[in-house]
Amino acid sequence: MDIITSEPLIVNGIQLQPLEPLDLGKYRTVSQVVQGMEQSSFGARCLGEVTSTLETMICEKKKPLLVYDGKREIPLGQALQRMVEKGWFSKVILPEEYAAHEPLGGNVIVVGPFSERHEDAIFTKPDRALFINNQDKAKPGQIKDGYYPDAVFSHPDFVIPVIEAALQERVEGQETKVYELLRRLETAGEHTHQAAHGAYILNKMLHDPACSVIMTISGAMTIAQLSLCISDMVRIPNGVKAIASTGALMAHGLAQGLDLRHYKYDPRLTDEVLLAHGLNRVTDTLEPETNFDQIDDAMRHALKTFNGERPIASWEVNRAIGQFLHDHHPGSERAILRAAYDRGVAVYVPAFVDSELGNDVNVHNREIEKSAGRPIIVNTELDTLHLMDLVVNSEKIGIFTLGGGVPRNWPQNIAPYITLRNKRLGEDIPERKFSYGTRICPDAPKYGHLSGCTYREGGSWGKMDLEKGQFAEVLFDATLIFPFYVKYVMDFNERKAV
Repeated sequence: MDIITSEPLIVNGIQLQPLEPLDLGKYRTVSQVVQGMEQSSFGARCLGEVTSTLETMICEKKKPLLVYDGKREIPLGQALQRMVEKGWFSKVILPEEYAAHEPLGGNVIVVGPFSERHEDAIFTKPDRALFINNQDKAKPGQIKDGYYPDAVFSHPDFVIPVIEAALQERVEGQETKVYELLRRLETAGEHTHQAAHGAYILNKMLHDPACSVIMTISGAMTIAQLSLCISDMVRIPNGVKAIASTGALMAHGLAQGLDLRHYKYDPRLTDEVLLAHGLNRVTDTLEPETNFDQIDDAMRHALKTFNGERPIASWEVNRAIGQFLHDHHPGSERAILRAAYDRGVAVYVPAFVDSELGNDVNVHNREIEKSAGRPIIVNTELDTLHLMDLVVNSEKIGIFTLGGGVPRNWPQNIAPYITLRNKRLGEDIPERKFSYGTRICPDAPKYGHLSGCTYREGGSWGKMDLEKGQFAEVLFDATLIFPFYVKYVMDFNERKAV
């Protein structure tokens, strides 16, 4: 699917820039991936934009200052000092030193947390301040709903090595491949070690010939412009064998499959103005209502293939959409549902009614009722039976999760489901526990919800093989980490083929 950048959308005299799905096939290096992230959404866009801002700053005569309250001897402190030695930054200074001794003006990059005792100075003294931390700390008024300039709200142990690799290429011409970045992350701190470990576990399960990998996705990963990354997980050799997703993800991804656009939100436009112009906001990204009109048209064609004589599964609806793209949109090979259709990969939506797709089926049935036709019944029990067939016919199963929610738990629940059938119905269905798992989600277990649930906790329910299994918990924003994982797997396959 070739994405051609369209003209800006003008609303009330304000130009809204079209975004572009992140196409990892175009990029070879960390710097190039980060540059592509500028046209995506959420944390990935923040990382891309801050990196480009830093590139400009360090090329100016007056170098920016690093404010950091951490230990100088740990990997993060050493990375900051390296960037000073390269001449990119003037020095690394403690927050209290900055507050007490530094003059007004200049550019400052504040890395990690800082005490409220020094906030006034950090917020008022610089001409411009960039913030990199996982506490959502920035200058009052700098951050607004859907607008996150000059900040990356993720752990600096990960963000700084990525930025260092990108700047090293842009300023010094020294390229860093993703596998090289992951090697550095192994020793850059506890969190980053787990990030590297997660990539290795994902690659291992994909290349285990006995293992069927199920990918689960929640959150706004397609409107985040990562639909091609998801499609690549289907299209690569030894790709995932099934996907469990929210319906919203597939709807937004279908918009991109139809070569429609999303746009960068401008905070000068209120949500009331957006509503009046038919622009639906998802955090920092806009989905035109006209996109859904074309999605509805695609759904109408797909639903015509069902006569209502029997209940159908959600994966059958998605397969029909994939076939529609195959038959009517020949340039859509990299659309998620088209790629899944071409490769026989089932895409399940276990909470089908909670989505635009569910709305479309419901409205379709109301239309059918007017002509005394048979409504289409989507029975998600059929999805469970279909997934069970995949599981029991696989020697091993692995799970790769972005986020949490129903898409995560529904596939994990297949092991207790089989156990329950065997116990209550006296059946002899082969039981399976997950042998591999990589989860990318920033949520911690302390909140008590499923998104933060650890694999060990899942093991207490009989879902995970805690004795022999290999698992990684990666507590980061998936929009930041996921593209590097996909690129790592793609590059691994290329290196293996040489």
